Amino acid sequence: MPKHSSDGGSSPGSRQGEFARRLTRLFETKTNPDTGAAYTNLELSRIVGLSPSTIAQLKQGTKDNPTKNTIEALAKHFGVEPGYFFDEMSPEHEDRVIAGLKLLDAAENAGVQTLATRMLADRADGLSAASLEMIASVIETARKAEGLDGRSKD
Repeated sequence: MPKHSSDGGSSPGSRQGEFARRLTRLFETKTNPDTGAAYTNLELSRIVGLSPSTIAQLKQGTKDNPTKNTIEALAKHFGVEPGYFFDEMSPEHEDRVIAGLKLLDAAENAGVQTLATRMLADRADGLSAASLEMIASVIETARKAEGLDGRSKD
């Protein structure tokens, strides 16, 4: 169920609250393809070049007046136009934007999983158990090197 602001959005504080609400919706919508979970502030900070605390403040609505570069970086990452954060947009239109992002995210994840499964099956065919274990170890080492938690997606 969408979470829409009940205020009219006319005061500066409510405008900032709208930015925070819409940013939070994007966090709830787009998953990290490496983990299958929502992005953490730390993960997003590494991608868009903002500090995790800045991202937290933007989500909470305590940081006012984000820069143009910040808005553009967040919009680019989440696949929306920068105006998404500020445009006067009906709740129905906002819901359509979010539904489109969910559909795109699901399609991308399915395509990546299918490709990875096919590649692994083709390339691993005939390998010994010891070789497969070595490959799993290399993957786990790479995940740790990239700061991933080591959990595999089920």
